[in-house]
Amino acid sequence: MTTYKKITLFFNFLLLNSLIFAQDTLTTKTLYLKDGSFLLGSIIEKSTEVYVWRLTDGTQITLPVDQVLRIEEQRKDFRYFNKGKIKQIKGLYGYAMIGGLFEKKLNEWSQEDHAISVNFSVGYHLNSKISVGLGTGYDDYNVAIIPLYFELRGDLLDKSVTPYYKISAGYGFTATTLVQKDNEQASYKGGILVHPSIGLKFYTRMNQAWLIDFGYRFQRYNEQFVWDSSPLRWTLRRTTLRIGLEF
Repeated sequence: MTTYKKITLFFNFLLLNSLIFAQDTLTTKTLYLKDGSFLLGSIIEKSTEVYVWRLTDGTQITLPVDQVLRIEEQRKDFRYFNKGKIKQIKGLYGYAMIGGLFEKKLNEWSQEDHAISVNFSVGYHLNSKISVGLGTGYDDYNVAIIPLYFELRGDLLDKSVTPYYKISAGYGFTATTLVQKDNEQASYKGGILVHPSIGLKFYTRMNQAWLIDFGYRFQRYNEQFVWDSSPLRWTLRRTTLRIGLEF
């Protein structure tokens, strides 16, 4: 091989590698589609009708312009996963959950006193592992209770499907303070609430996550009949199973 051919091949090799390197160092952006999903990658070409978009794995796709909502720089307060799933790691959050509170039958004469529970909470993601917030809701025991609680929660893994923990502590207010019971009047007063739980979280492409959790709720309240000067203190212990949505 002549010296000229060697020099030519060398420069062609440099040119090819520089092109590849340029493609690999394109700024990663987030392309949001009008259906609520998004794609990570970079713009290769744009016309009045289509975008040519390069995904982070190198695949190039063509998207009609009328399907694209906007294109933004990748945000540092979000974690991006495969298949376009996204997780917010810092900032405000909201939760809505519904489920059941289940009591174990104590003996053959007793009846289980199950209940429906609906809860809402708002708070702030400090990072991917720790979030703090406040919550309330409605727990339909034989005495309806409105809880108000502080919560600590967080994901255990940085994955699109992750186990998570949650600890709630606060006070449950009785929704009704005076009722007619067994031809007698009884008054009610709330008490402390503690509810630890663990669950699974499934992140989606729309900055939301589906939740399912399992836990144990302790709720105290006082019951006092008008003829009795000493109130009865009840402690409700319930296994919980709930589903919900993070947004």
